Amino acid sequence: MTSPEQISREHLNQFKVFHNVLMDPVWELLRHCEVRNLSEGEVLLKKDQSNRTMFLVLGGTLKVYLDDEYQRVAAELGQGQTVGELSVIDGSAASAHVVSTGETSLLCVDEKTFWRLTRSSHGFCTNMLMALSLRMRSNNISLEASENLQWKYEQQALTDGLTSVYNRRWLDQMLPRLLQRAEQDDQPFCVLMIDVDHFKRFNDSYGHAVGDDALCIVADTLVKNVRPIDLVVRYGGEEFCVLLPETDLQSGIGAGERTRKAIHNAKICDGSGKPIPGITISAGLAERRAGENAEGILKRADQALYLAKAQGRDRLETSA
Repeated sequence: MTSPEQISREHLNQFKVFHNVLMDPVWELLRHCEVRNLSEGEVLLKKDQSNRTMFLVLGGTLKVYLDDEYQRVAAELGQGQTVGELSVIDGSAASAHVVSTGETSLLCVDEKTFWRLTRSSHGFCTNMLMALSLRMRSNNISLEASENLQWKYEQQALTDGLTSVYNRRWLDQMLPRLLQRAEQDDQPFCVLMIDVDHFKRFNDSYGHAVGDDALCIVADTLVKNVRPIDLVVRYGGEEFCVLLPETDLQSGIGAGERTRKAIHNAKICDGSGKPIPGITISAGLAERRAGENAEGILKRADQALYLAKAQGRDRLETSA
């Protein structure tokens, strides 16, 4: 057994399941959870065994077997991945054998804590659903299909490699679903398009390495200045997109102005650590119209962005 003090929220924050998640309330729940250590070959779960715990792999590797002889490997789970959550969600027994392949440490999230976590963190729910949706396309009987889906999931990098926010692929997949949900629930929804002003000039003046640092600062500032339910995306190059669920135009303006001012005030240094003039952003905001698709709202937000740039930059404009 390992003391919970040997993990930190910084450790947890690096995992995909907590990507873009406000960690303060999450850490308050998880810091009390037991940490369990397994030796090589130790069985964590047996098929048809009752289970009411989600296990998060802190270190090491687990293998999932469909057969009692431990010959057919259905999946291999590494650091940051979870197992057991389906049993917690639907009350079913374990559907496979789960075995440690070496020294492995696990954070044990009991049923009560799991449901408190889902209620307190929309971001955790979103990330968990993204992971589960891939698993639930296939069952353990269709081993080949399951392995193909796992491979496909690993290949589809849904986050931007530089800034660690979501990328364009993720946006293309998720925005239509989010708009459909807003339409069904009759909820407002805004899209904020952002472009870093004169970024080519900035790169030419200070170099691409400093330019990359500046993009990371923009992404980090956006994440820290929006709500937990809002979603930050690197759209491409120096363009970013923020999805604002349950947000009308007036509230979207407030969010856009808040992020614009925060980036305006962000401190940036050159390669030697010397402070340099900061950067500004132009932003365009569009609120969802009834029946509007992803292409339509993105186009209107983009048009508002270009209006902001034409009006002098470092400002926010809205779509008509």
